[in-house]
Amino acid sequence: MALDGLSVPVPTIFGENEKIDAGLNARFTRQLCDAHVDHIFLLGTLGEFPLVTPQERPALVEAVIESLGWRTDGWVGCGAPSTAQAVANAVQAEEAGAAAVVAVPPYYLSPTEASIKHYFRAIQKAVGIPVLCYNIPAHVGYAVSPALVHELAREKVLAGIKDTSGSLDSVTGFLRGAPDGFAVFPGDDGLAASSIAAGAVGAVMGSANVVPRLGVELVAAARRGDAKRVGELEVPLKALLLAMEAGPFPSVVKYLAQRLRQVGAGYREPYGPLTAEEQARVDAALLRAEPLLRPFL
Repeated sequence: MALDGLSVPVPTIFGENEKIDAGLNARFTRQLCDAHVDHIFLLGTLGEFPLVTPQERPALVEAVIESLGWRTDGWVGCGAPSTAQAVANAVQAEEAGAAAVVAVPPYYLSPTEASIKHYFRAIQKAVGIPVLCYNIPAHVGYAVSPALVHELAREKVLAGIKDTSGSLDSVTGFLRGAPDGFAVFPGDDGLAASSIAAGAVGAVMGSANVVPRLGVELVAAARRGDAKRVGELEVPLKALLLAMEAGPFPSVVKYLAQRLRQVGAGYREPYGPLTAEEQARVDAALLRAEPLLRPFL
């Protein structure tokens, strides 16, 4: 499948004793395929990838990718603090059938620009599927620059980028001067439509875990340039995002998906279930949002 459209960064569902439940994860994503999302993005930030051990990754990735239906394909996060681990993650993802890998740059310590380039080149050399950079400075500790990303794009190392910086200016910075065919995706749901209008080829939307049809319709309307429909769809989207912001990330996404889609939602500490007080805040926001969301449920 082409690198465009709607990508859903799915949570990782933990079962009894906080163990990964491959079956629950497969069922969770299969329902998203039934809503006709274009891509499932495993083991991203919402997927709590730092909590998943290298030993746990293969069974999870294989189960989810084998479960995909419609025309949905799978992207897998492979970023790690070390180049060797990122490469190993990418190779395993490709062997499991991933259509692309998505890599945050090395995090915790701050590498040199030359080291960042080596990291992405090593990942790309090890696999035969597209590699996307994942710019998320709030969690990595630094931002990758458009100049660095475009250099690697011209070398055919990077096929695209997911930019979760919270800024439309950042998204447009990656669009300006990018080589032909380079795919830019905003990772902030509220910037999806405006980023596509500016030239992004799609969007990565965590809210689509909760109300997938809304995300599918919004991205489609934005891509065909239907500003009127985009405006209509952004009203329920904003209401949904307010409910998501009422509780702690990433647990709130699982809670809302369970409430609205009746799917399993298991947790691993330190990101456990919502407290009673947190549930009350989220439920209050959801009560206001539900009339707007009902047509998409």
